[in-house]
Amino acid sequence: MGSGVTPAGTGPALLRLEEVVKHFPIRRGIVFRREVGRVRAVDGVSLEVHQGETLGLVGETGCGKSTLARCMTRLYDLTSGRVVFDGHDISRLPQRQLRRLRTDLQMIFQDPYSSLNPRRRVGSIIGDPLAIHGVADGAERQRRVQELMVQVGLNPEHYNRFPAEFSGGQRQRIGIARALALHPRLVVCDEPVSALDVSIQAQILNLLADLQERLGLTYVFIAHDLSVVRHVSTRIAVMYLGKIVEVATAGDLFARPRHPYTCALLSAIPVPDPDLADRRSRVLLAGDVPSPVDPPAGCRFHPRCPKARERCRLEEPRLERRNGDPEGHVTACHYPVGPDEDLARAAGARGDGIGDAVGTGGQHGDR
Repeated sequence: MGSGVTPAGTGPALLRLEEVVKHFPIRRGIVFRREVGRVRAVDGVSLEVHQGETLGLVGETGCGKSTLARCMTRLYDLTSGRVVFDGHDISRLPQRQLRRLRTDLQMIFQDPYSSLNPRRRVGSIIGDPLAIHGVADGAERQRRVQELMVQVGLNPEHYNRFPAEFSGGQRQRIGIARALALHPRLVVCDEPVSALDVSIQAQILNLLADLQERLGLTYVFIAHDLSVVRHVSTRIAVMYLGKIVEVATAGDLFARPRHPYTCALLSAIPVPDPDLADRRSRVLLAGDVPSPVDPPAGCRFHPRCPKARERCRLEEPRLERRNGDPEGHVTACHYPVGPDEDLARAAGARGDGIGDAVGTGGQHGDR
């Protein structure tokens, strides 16, 4: 990690992000276009993905998850920082050299409707990686494509159909087959089930789990549904306004969240039991998410945080292990949430200003 803490994983680091920054310039003018600002989509992210694990990445819409995914796979060039894949710095590799690494690093996109070319047949779409990398041609390519279709639960006889002839779940299976064509080691899944019906989501999640077990895949799984992330992830990283604010194993994050933002996210998970839902305390955050064009100074969460103090306005917290947390559980917060702290009561007492924390934990900064 950026703080020097190595998170608990299931193997060596396959992918390492070092202070990754991605800003998008805002320009105005018709002839002489000048830069008037920048969208700070990803702003100094350090993270490791270990061989064989599933790293879940969660956060609100617009926090930078998908941008970070495209930085991991070099679909976006970085503003600064490094991306190291399997020991190779791919941050500045030219496209010709980067193409050789594409066999090991693939991506499944969010929308199965827009990620497939509607004018091309499914066999051609899945076979494109094989053709681009010169792996197979002619009858051999068709055979391998049909094997991939069987592997993801599609009828190989539908090789010549167009995407419009498939359902949303089947289209996502096509996208998965395309990503697996070159036998990758790491697959970045950018909200692969968010556009699907709930019943179909379960099928796709089970398929991904089965493929991971059979093929030894490593996943980065991006989602906003925490219930899904808990089900599939080995570790979870929580992202807010372009920064990682907490990383922990899935079990530890749900059992003992330390960052106030993580607590707010977990409190918003729907509960099927209405009696239990009525008794549960919700952490309601004040205000709206600040603009990534002009993020707050200090801790970026402080304008909405029920525990925020003057230090939070002035000093950005480091992502590091706090006292009592297990190895690999790191949090970017000056005043982490204690085990017996009533954050919901603190949120209700805060109003719109910065107030003192309410509860038993985090009164003096848990370092």
